[in-house]
Amino acid sequence: VTRYSVFQLEEWFERYEFDVDHLLGSSSCAGMTIEELFEITGETVDFGELSLGATPGPGSDELREAISTWYDKQAPKNIYITSSSTEAIFLLIESILSSGDSMVAMFPMYPALYQLAEDNGAEIRYWHLRHENGFELDFDELKELVDETTKLIVINNPNNPTGQIMLTDDLRQMVQFSKEHGIQLWVDEVFRGITVDGGPATPSIRDIDSTTISTGSMSKSFGLSGLRVGWIAAPEEVLEAFRHIRFYTTVTAPVMEQKIATVAHRNWDKVMGRNQAILDRNYTFLKQWMGDRSHVFDWVEPKGGPVTFPKFIDSVNTDDFCLKLAEDYSVLVPSGNYSFNAEGFIRIGFG
Repeated sequence: VTRYSVFQLEEWFERYEFDVDHLLGSSSCAGMTIEELFEITGETVDFGELSLGATPGPGSDELREAISTWYDKQAPKNIYITSSSTEAIFLLIESILSSGDSMVAMFPMYPALYQLAEDNGAEIRYWHLRHENGFELDFDELKELVDETTKLIVINNPNNPTGQIMLTDDLRQMVQFSKEHGIQLWVDEVFRGITVDGGPATPSIRDIDSTTISTGSMSKSFGLSGLRVGWIAAPEEVLEAFRHIRFYTTVTAPVMEQKIATVAHRNWDKVMGRNQAILDRNYTFLKQWMGDRSHVFDWVEPKGGPVTFPKFIDSVNTDDFCLKLAEDYSVLVPSGNYSFNAEGFIRIGFG
């Protein structure tokens, strides 16, 4: 029986998120009410006429069709709806990796993307985003991490927690590398669609190569975390490999939540426009605040998504620092050490 590790980042949020006055570490864009969503999109849902019967396992046809428009080269048959992106992660890890396999994980990165694999007996090889190099990826390092046991490469684009991005040339290099070594490439794209300071938007890996896997979520760039709806975009053989596992988890995503997610996806440009405007205002304040504290933080500015990962210049115990913020000042900021195994950093959310 698998003994799962404590998911420390989520445990930290569960402990403080709903009690603090100031939530400054969230990785989601600002939430909204159903009324606001309907006002933004110009659509409504007649819940009185909505059947509460289950949808097929892969999700409702209308939601899969709506999500397919989020990509340039995607068919609804390649979209599989899950009950949150965490379930998507679980299904992929369980179906791709076995004990004794190895996988390459970008680091730091959202911990569930590699911790579940390690708990199940896979060896995790970390591909480091190094602060001293501006969190830039080193492809020479990647070459040293793979061998015949390596079944999977997982990256997070835009990256959580650093806010760094990979654009088309880097992604094409990733595709070529993974194909040359016979390794499945998976890009977690939950922050896709959100830009920083007028910078470029990240392309989807599925629009670059059809053999790859992309995961998405209604929680992050859409700002609809209460829906608990995620999805997997992948080749049909990848989807088929985890179908039987899904019957042991949630079987299918909730009906009402899928209906609301469909409205958001059909109008993703309007929803993203609202979220981007909020983020832009917040980032203007954050940039000024960080500039005034250049003697405190060594800051690599983010390029995509709603989070950033500043490093203290002086030696600071970030667990103690963030605990004091929460307990004494009612401010929630995740510690780099406790949440990401990266001492000296904190994650700030500005979405």
